[in-house]
Amino acid sequence: METLRNLKTQVNMLKFGLLALGLLNVFILLSAFGDRSKKKRFEEIDVERMNIVGKDNKPVMVLSNNRLIPGPTINGKTYPKEFADGRENLSGIIFFNQYGDEVGGLLYNGFKKDSGYSAMEHFSFDQWNQNQVIALQYIDNGKSRRAGLRVYDRPTNISLDETFDRFKKRNEFLKNTAAYDSITKEINLAVARGDNGVERMFFGSQDEVAQIQLKDKNGKIRIKIYIDKTGEPKIDFLDEAGNLSKTFRD
Repeated sequence: METLRNLKTQVNMLKFGLLALGLLNVFILLSAFGDRSKKKRFEEIDVERMNIVGKDNKPVMVLSNNRLIPGPTINGKTYPKEFADGRENLSGIIFFNQYGDEVGGLLYNGFKKDSGYSAMEHFSFDQWNQNQVIALQYIDNGKSRRAGLRVYDRPTNISLDETFDRFKKRNEFLKNTAAYDSITKEINLAVARGDNGVERMFFGSQDEVAQIQLKDKNGKIRIKIYIDKTGEPKIDFLDEAGNLSKTFRD
């Protein structure tokens, strides 16, 4: 009988323990869901990178320093940040569409060099499946300074990942090898036929000369409206080779 009572006591203790464990799990779950529904407030936070994501966990916006800034993403493919015009030296914000593909950004840097300094701020908007088509920029190396709005034309039948795939493939080979040189030739041919697009307009100031540059489909300046450093307004017309063909002065 004593053994039977001890067994019943142990069973009751086990039931109590299981009940207590179950109640604890319910409490934890309810607490977790409660925390998800509440806003968190911080007076100050230090972070190297912050990812804003959508309901499908794909990025909507990434705020990052240059160490952790993401590389370009297009058609579901992510590439090294070095593929995006020196992004490894830039901090800022990258924007993404609902598919997780990059659509623009706000980037900046500034650092001293032995020869002086380098500074850049860049705010851009990307074409669908392509590179930037509008960019507001300030670029300064201490010797030359440029600030203004740049507008580009990009092809609609070629996706940017096609260009990046060539660079990625070339990186698999050593320089000065037949395979490396062959892919380099492909890249140069793609640039020549316009796969990367061209800048069509610049509106701003370059080396203290306020100007508007209008360019042809090859990216050559054909009309330049500006005020030179003496204060004289001018309009220059240039041929396809860049030679001055006609000019007007006030």
